[in-house]
Amino acid sequence: MDITITMVGGSHTVRVNPQDTVGSLKIKIQSMLGVDPQRQRLVFINGQKTPLNDDTKPISYYGLQHGSQVSLLVTEPPPAPTQVFLRNEKGQLSTYDIRLDETVSNFKNRVEKREGVPASQQRLIHQGREMQGGKLEDYNVRNHSTIDLTLRLRGG
Repeated sequence: MDITITMVGGSHTVRVNPQDTVGSLKIKIQSMLGVDPQRQRLVFINGQKTPLNDDTKPISYYGLQHGSQVSLLVTEPPPAPTQVFLRNEKGQLSTYDIRLDETVSNFKNRVEKREGVPASQQRLIHQGREMQGGKLEDYNVRNHSTIDLTLRLRGG
């Protein structure tokens, strides 16, 4: 059966079998249009908009028939993780993959799991500033930045 793939800039006809999976349809689209399957978002236009979001399901599962129209959206690839170094109180470096929009609190929890230092006892310092709240990007953390971990003084 033939289905129509529509996208910005035109439409294309693809011959498929009802048993073909969504993943194999994406591979056919890749060979025809050169779009990486991981960047493809397919939506079946059938009076509603049904996303074809399970690559393992046959296209017949979604009700596609001869003449069906599928909209193709090409997405941006996800950003590569940023890598930072954490220097502990002994001067040893650990590497962490982070997202710049990650919260300081979430990062402290990850450090607690790996380093064994309770988040409440951590002082994270980057470029002379203690990271107390907000997001990592708020403290100008960039790829290959070094964050210093020191311990809070006990007592009072």
